[in-house]
Amino acid sequence: SQVWCITLLLSWLGSVHGLSAIASSKVKLKQQHQDKPPSQNSNNPNTYSFSIPLIKKRPKPESFTEKFIELWNDPRPVSSLITSNDRSNVGERENEAGALEEIPYCIISDEFEVEGEMFQILMYPRGRFVRDDNASSSSSNNGDIIITGPASAYLRYLPNKYGDEIDIAWKLRLSCCSTTTIGEDKKTLSISTSGGMPRSNTTWSAAMTFCTESESVESVGRTTDWGSSSWSANEVCDALGNSLVAEGEITVFDRRSGESSFSWPILQNGAMGAVNEAKNAAAPAQSNVQRDYRVGEVIVPRNIPGLDAEMKALKEQFVYPGIDYRIMTMSDKDGNPIFSSKCLNSDDEKSQAQLALRPCGWKTQQQLWIKNGMKTDWPVEVNAGSLSKVTTTRFNSESAIPRIVSAFQRDWVSYSLALAIAVTPIPLTLFARNFVSLYDIPSASMEPTLLKGDVLLVEKFPGVYQRTKRGDVVLFKPPSALRDIVTNSGSQLSSTSLFVKRIVGLPGDQNIRLVDDNNVLINGINAVGPDRNQCADEPLRLIDKLLVNGKGKEIDQLGDDDVYVLGDCKAVSVDSRVFGVLPKENVVGKPLARIWPLNRIKLSGPF
Repeated sequence: SQVWCITLLLSWLGSVHGLSAIASSKVKLKQQHQDKPPSQNSNNPNTYSFSIPLIKKRPKPESFTEKFIELWNDPRPVSSLITSNDRSNVGERENEAGALEEIPYCIISDEFEVEGEMFQILMYPRGRFVRDDNASSSSSNNGDIIITGPASAYLRYLPNKYGDEIDIAWKLRLSCCSTTTIGEDKKTLSISTSGGMPRSNTTWSAAMTFCTESESVESVGRTTDWGSSSWSANEVCDALGNSLVAEGEITVFDRRSGESSFSWPILQNGAMGAVNEAKNAAAPAQSNVQRDYRVGEVIVPRNIPGLDAEMKALKEQFVYPGIDYRIMTMSDKDGNPIFSSKCLNSDDEKSQAQLALRPCGWKTQQQLWIKNGMKTDWPVEVNAGSLSKVTTTRFNSESAIPRIVSAFQRDWVSYSLALAIAVTPIPLTLFARNFVSLYDIPSASMEPTLLKGDVLLVEKFPGVYQRTKRGDVVLFKPPSALRDIVTNSGSQLSSTSLFVKRIVGLPGDQNIRLVDDNNVLINGINAVGPDRNQCADEPLRLIDKLLVNGKGKEIDQLGDDDVYVLGDCKAVSVDSRVFGVLPKENVVGKPLARIWPLNRIKLSGPF
């Protein structure tokens, strides 16, 4: 109870902070259909258009309380925040005049009014979770600064009083002025994914209940701010000096007040009321009653005996048991947007509602895409009738086992290791965490030596490089050039991501040259290692495109702190030929054994 009270107090303070510390001028939006009254129920929604400049940096907190609240609400790692003198900037960009300008962590819009409720756009030019000023920046061949990774834009609700909430759907675009040969033109920035329906390469869409911060529970579709990291940080940072604007539409379905978990009847309203409703949301498997859905909530499909055909049909639409899916948007049978299927008159109409589903978490989305051969982007649109008997919610106990099984199926190595650590005595756990780990080979770059799916036991004792000789296979942290290549391809790396290659060049080696058929000569002879022609070519030959501007095609001499690494499959390996030299301090591990699959176990090196 003490923890809940502290959390409630801090959440309330955060809401006050949202109303005061980032206060700004107010803008009233124009309603698209002036003859309609304000929305009072989801059967009569109103839509409003907005276009708000993004030019103001979020003010720095002044008092100790404001600083504490900002730190509490900041999603970045605490270690990076407490060691930084200025958390309000996240690097530099080059403006049109060639001068360097600081990049704000957060840019805020003016507040704007929708039916008496206040909103604001929060723009994070380098994403909400950017770790430091340099990890996501590099220089191109012509010297321009390139900012890699995603940018984020969020819609924030500023309630007038505790318990206010509003059901909305919204669409968000970012645009700027673009200089052309005939003058200035408006440019809409592209996005990597469109959120809900309809799919778009410029417009992100979603729907949620916006409420007081301490009454938000995102798993049931309740939030104070919500958005996406679908924009390119490089594009957004380039647009900062070119009249960056947030524009879009907000559709209001309903507004309420007094929605507090502590109002009478107790725990039946606000967040707790929504959670209690979610606990009992699943319809009986053998019932013909159509369960109700609402946008924003997270649903979990599960295998039900006797409903194999229904589950098979869902899998063909990339909806799998045990995966958490969020309902991004919803429409009725005629394609009209709705907020909840409760507004429909009959079970037949409810069963024909279309739900736009997206897996929760970018890692899950990528895993489903790659492992199951998905040919289109999220979301997928699914008929509510096909979901009614097989879905439950995160708060229903029936979702626990399917979610656990699904997690192990997606990444059994990580979850098995986590389970082993959980039951291991603490001293041994600390030892294993720091000095030994498992590594799952993710690609074909080391074939035929290491195949995709092989699991290595890796030692990470201090001084790994000192125990390494030419020809050894090593694991290393990606240098900035490699990190840029990965993020520019649309993938993401964590702070613990490692790569595996073979060391072929040591400090002092000379005359490194990329010769015919992408082979490498070092000191005038072929690089050590197996025959690098014993693997299949990647059909699109993407490596050829990367080698056009490869940084390691010609190196006169390796520095005292540099090594040169190659994969064993030259047709697919992104290695030193592409990203250049590897600092030897980045080498952090060596494989001791291959422990999976069973028919390829190898209990000792070298590889």
